[in-house]
Amino acid sequence: MKRKAMFGVLMAMSLSSMVAFTGCGPTKEAATEVETEVAGETVAADSETEGHTITLYDMDGTTVLDTVTVADGETLSVEDPTKDGYTFMGWYISAERNRQYDATKAVTGDMDLYAGFASYQEDTRSFYLVGAGESEVLAESNWGAVVGEAQQLVKSDNAEANEYSITLELAEGDQFQIATNASWEDQRGYGYLASDNMDGTFYFKCASGLGDADPKKSNIEVVKAGTYTLTLTTYPAEDVYDTENEYYTEETKENFNMNPYDSITWTYEAQ
Repeated sequence: MKRKAMFGVLMAMSLSSMVAFTGCGPTKEAATEVETEVAGETVAADSETEGHTITLYDMDGTTVLDTVTVADGETLSVEDPTKDGYTFMGWYISAERNRQYDATKAVTGDMDLYAGFASYQEDTRSFYLVGAGESEVLAESNWGAVVGEAQQLVKSDNAEANEYSITLELAEGDQFQIATNASWEDQRGYGYLASDNMDGTFYFKCASGLGDADPKKSNIEVVKAGTYTLTLTTYPAEDVYDTENEYYTEETKENFNMNPYDSITWTYEAQ
């Protein structure tokens, strides 16, 4: 038995040396047939890369909708879940749904993902651009000192979605957010942008506010001057409030309003 075990060890060392010098191992097909005898026991080589477990939770953060296995380096591909009265908004990396999962990225480890669902409710608020800069509309706004017709987003007649739009010229360096009034209630900042670039060219960047401001409450800074159409889509039924903030009160609650699904999209035309 000792001679047999030593022979098995020498075989393993010989195979390892061959792999080290050639820079590659046996093919996937051949690997399934390779057996190495170590200490008198036959062990089959595992040619398959182990997959990663993805646990999919409902919007409550605890109910498991499904558990799937994705091979290392592959992308997640599952059917969208359904819920009566709700629209599926995507998978999120936390139960708070503060960041959407990018399904185009390769899976490299186990993950928990959380379903985002939104229900429709008519939004009766008005929204305005509040900010400052060289462009006419934002210069007049002067950080919300003026919230008039020129700064107001116009709501569409779509009875199934809350969409507010405005078309205007923006200058490089302009900064703005979208809010419901001069007090910046229900503000929608950089973190609500669906994208800050197009085809590799950046049109906006995050201009952080005071301290460690949440991206959703950070100013949007214009990188490329031009004519923009900005569209805010809202889901007021899913609004949440940061009640843990030390400055939160019921009277000022709208200054602590946030939403996991609201988004700002845009189109661009060169001047």
